[in-house]
Amino acid sequence: MNRALQSLKPNSRILLVEPPFYRFFGYERWHYPITLTLVGTYLEQQGHFVRIFDADKPTPDCRSLTRLEVMDNYPQYEAALSDREHPIWEETLRVIKEFNPDVVGLTSITAKIDSANIIAAMIRRELGRDIIIMLGGAHVQGMLTMHPEYDFGDVYDFVVPRIPEIIRLRPNKKLIMQHETYSAANFSGIMTSTGCPNTCTFCCHSFEKSLVYRNINDIRMELEEIKDRYNGAAPIYIMDDCFFSNTKHFRSVSALLNELQFQFTAGSRIMALTPEKIELFAQQGGIKLLVGVESGSQRILDKVEKRLRIEEIISRTRWLNKAGIPWSAFFVVGFPFETIDDLKRTEELIQKIRPSFVSMNRFTPYPGTQIYKEYFAHKTCSSKIYSN
Repeated sequence: MNRALQSLKPNSRILLVEPPFYRFFGYERWHYPITLTLVGTYLEQQGHFVRIFDADKPTPDCRSLTRLEVMDNYPQYEAALSDREHPIWEETLRVIKEFNPDVVGLTSITAKIDSANIIAAMIRRELGRDIIIMLGGAHVQGMLTMHPEYDFGDVYDFVVPRIPEIIRLRPNKKLIMQHETYSAANFSGIMTSTGCPNTCTFCCHSFEKSLVYRNINDIRMELEEIKDRYNGAAPIYIMDDCFFSNTKHFRSVSALLNELQFQFTAGSRIMALTPEKIELFAQQGGIKLLVGVESGSQRILDKVEKRLRIEEIISRTRWLNKAGIPWSAFFVVGFPFETIDDLKRTEELIQKIRPSFVSMNRFTPYPGTQIYKEYFAHKTCSSKIYSN
């Protein structure tokens, strides 16, 4: 067990906080903070009084944005980092004060680390240093290395993987403040496994060394809760990194979704696809498949250790098109070793495989990943610093 959890006094008042980010620039983030809820469920089972404040919950004026719109609106987040009187910061501080916690647990991804730092600074300034502040996230130690000037207290750690079999818990969504105001779409995400068999050098999920699967009865109970509350008003989104990889698990969960009359979306590694699985996916209520392609250049795929051949991408996605299943192909551009020729090969591959949707993502050097260590760790990163 990690030192952060060992330091907690019995019956502590713990507030877990999802820092605001998307909300600043009007993006309609659809899902609830599932990982934070799993942590809260575990801590509640240990006898603590736990609540979750989702400071990034979309407001009524938030909407779906294209990636270009997100980029255009991003300066609104940067402006908020410099505005200590921004209403979102005031709301967050008010909630923390009213809860009067012994411990505040913050979660963060790289994009939110400045936001998490502001909240930590507000707590120290307004409530003193007796409150324990924890920071968790997929690559928290890397983020702290990148931002040595940020102070999250004496106790922080990479919490989630160190909680025994956390994925097998059924998340208690009632721990979320104002949980009754969340929509069917907000609560439609569910994790049935965690981890990934790949070790791609750019992916923060490569830190998860093994796959862990939830018990089918626990999955049933969570899905029945969603159905009872929303009557199947929104498709289920299977948030697993590789839902198709374990055939037995894939078949069991798909059959359960079909039994409960849910439509669902899921993701798969290309090498886990077979014509039989694709047919079963469609028969059991699958309506959209998400596939990570990453690049049309074999050189890039080899460089990032994707363990995937262009020929396999072409042949296996042909099965998807033949089945008529809508599918989205995820690509990453902007690797530090990528060339114009590599980008052209990606464009050519898109034309060959003809996905229903193309999700083009700009490469982000996640701290702690192999690419970050090789190409970015030695560089000085400038960032806005929030001071007391």
